[in-house]
Amino acid sequence: MDKKLKMAIVGAGALGGTFGALLTDAGFDVTLIEIDKRRVDAIKKNGIVLYMPDGSVKKVKVKITDNPKEAGIMDIVQISVKGYHTHSAATMALPMVGENTYVISVQNGIGNLEVIANVVGKEKVVGGVTAHSAMPLSLYEIKYTGGIGGVWLGRYDGTKDKRLEEIAKLFNKAGFTTEIISGNVEVPIWRKLLANVSCNAVAALTGFTGNQLLGCEHTRELIIKLAEETAEVAKAKGLEFEELKFAGAFVLKALSGVKDNKISMLQDVEAKRRTEIDTLNGAIVREGAKYGVKTPYNETITYLIKSLEQKMLWEK
Repeated sequence: MDKKLKMAIVGAGALGGTFGALLTDAGFDVTLIEIDKRRVDAIKKNGIVLYMPDGSVKKVKVKITDNPKEAGIMDIVQISVKGYHTHSAATMALPMVGENTYVISVQNGIGNLEVIANVVGKEKVVGGVTAHSAMPLSLYEIKYTGGIGGVWLGRYDGTKDKRLEEIAKLFNKAGFTTEIISGNVEVPIWRKLLANVSCNAVAALTGFTGNQLLGCEHTRELIIKLAEETAEVAKAKGLEFEELKFAGAFVLKALSGVKDNKISMLQDVEAKRRTEIDTLNGAIVREGAKYGVKTPYNETITYLIKSLEQKMLWEK
């Protein structure tokens, strides 16, 4: 993609910061937008320090601000916040959204695209998923753990668009292998959702890393039950993709890529932050009710995480 094109990333946390640093390092004009002034100050002072999967360290000086009006109109705005902050992030991004701006979301869970579309217009929204992951080490230090696969992008309204190929080139040059989705953008989103709802909350409740989840018979079995239940909801919704036929095996294979790293929801719980349970297992419960599919495993997991969140509030 032409280096003159401008991109903003709303949310300078682990994944947003990783994208921002690697895209900047590849020579692109990227500005991070962050509401946490402590993080803004830390990144302005130190840059972003990325600990790469191969053991190397990158220190990247990135542009960052807490005022999107300073950034101006962008060609691309990427929303990289937790699902419960999607509406506020999309609203915050409005001063950067012009007539030809694309607003991208590769966030976890479902419902984010609808929220963004309600703010900026469906025709501007590009959805997708990423298999990349990262862990925050400090306000400006990030352990980039990589991931199996890359980035998949498609227009929310389902139309074909050659401009997406330009975005893919930008991501590819920064090291994020990117493919354009042909067809329903919900398919890859639900494919990733299948893995997330099956593993994330189980990790958060047990404190287990990826390898520990796989090494424990009880967590393995629970993960398989969650996967199979979620697959039934997807089928009832009318979605069709190969992984629904062997949901448990697919999720366990995906989990193997986490290795000794901590899943994001476990990171949230350890940091006493609100989790994304409402856009993950909670969303499966709501979708199941809509289509007449019982979801006792997802419902129980949702109650447990909600209880854990309540405990964290009481302890503050």
